[in-house]
Amino acid sequence: MVAWCHGAPGIGLARLDALKYVGDGALHSEIDAALQTTLAHGFGLNHCLCHGDMGNLEFVQSAVSRLSLDQYEEPVQHLTSMLLDSIEREGWVTGVPMGVETPGLMLGIAGIGYQLLRLASPERIPSILLLAPPCITTL
Repeated sequence: MVAWCHGAPGIGLARLDALKYVGDGALHSEIDAALQTTLAHGFGLNHCLCHGDMGNLEFVQSAVSRLSLDQYEEPVQHLTSMLLDSIEREGWVTGVPMGVETPGLMLGIAGIGYQLLRLASPERIPSILLLAPPCITTL
């Protein structure tokens, strides 16, 4: 499985967050491997945060943004467009069996909605998958 809850995207996101404490080459290699795996195999199952496209996109977008990986800007835009088109065409596809609509955060529409807010304004909406604290902004 290639998902935040089990596999490359979750490991990659954790390694990415660890860079603020340790900056060794091994972390960068693991992040790169997780990024390649996620891009190749991590999309199309469902839309949820836990084991779906939203959680996987969180890792990919965070890696591209934090590491200034400009070569991935176009694939990220393409994945984001595909995900939004999928939601528009099919509606919410949750992470529970048979896509049953559920209000939950990790598997359901609350998490999908939260991540859509994060897609729109990542500098203002903290990453729930990293348990990031609220963003401090001035009005």
